[in-house]
Amino acid sequence: MKKIVTVMALMFVLSFIVSSTSATESRLIWTFYWEGMDIQIYAPYQAYPNDTMTIRIRVEAREELQDVTVRLRMYGSKSQGYLGWFYSFYALQNVDLSHGVVEDQYFEVDIPDDVDPGLVYSQTSCSWKVQRGSSWQDQSNDGVFRVTYLRNKPYEDLQVTYNQLLADYDSLVSSYNTLHTDYDSLQTSYNNLQTNYDSLNSTYHTLLSDHSSLQASFNELKSKYEFGGEMANALNLMYVFIETTVIFVATTIYFVLRKRKPKPKKQT
Repeated sequence: MKKIVTVMALMFVLSFIVSSTSATESRLIWTFYWEGMDIQIYAPYQAYPNDTMTIRIRVEAREELQDVTVRLRMYGSKSQGYLGWFYSFYALQNVDLSHGVVEDQYFEVDIPDDVDPGLVYSQTSCSWKVQRGSSWQDQSNDGVFRVTYLRNKPYEDLQVTYNQLLADYDSLVSSYNTLHTDYDSLQTSYNNLQTNYDSLNSTYHTLLSDHSSLQASFNELKSKYEFGGEMANALNLMYVFIETTVIFVATTIYFVLRKRKPKPKKQT
């Protein structure tokens, strides 16, 4: 039991360093050749809970063998490690194999849907008899090895959703940066226009002030011009009056002097 707990602990530690590979691709997970027994076991790199996993076990007799037994025990966990999952089957059980015989078998293992994602391990037991001299000698070999890695489908779905959201976020950030650049450009243009407006507004008020001053000067000159016109008319009338008076006086004097001039005496 202590050995199994140690294996399970190692399983959870190693589950974080398993690289992504094809779930259907198989690889050699355990092999040995000893005392006439040649065995190879293949399993897929990865699988999912609720999948059916194919395990290949190839046994070759390099000598005459008796009572060949090959048993595969698989271990996983449930309920986040609080419970265990166990599955066992025999590839061969007390079978005699002639020299050169190959038993190449495929076994379908159904993985329950409540098995935890992570590594699945196996403890494989092999036992057989090989002839040495005139007697048959018992042989055995056990191995503990990693079978496959169970992937976490809900997590992967969340990862896909996360990646999509991250892509959308990156797109929005890119759009935001573009809009921010456009905003900065528009803000610069606005500031330039505001500066020009302030300058024009200042010039406008200066011109308005100058216009008001010029308008006041114009009104004053207009007033003086109108007053000057009245004065000119009065002077003209005065000139006419004086001229008329002078003519009248001159005429009067002329006629007065002519009236007073003595008449010449008649000669006798």
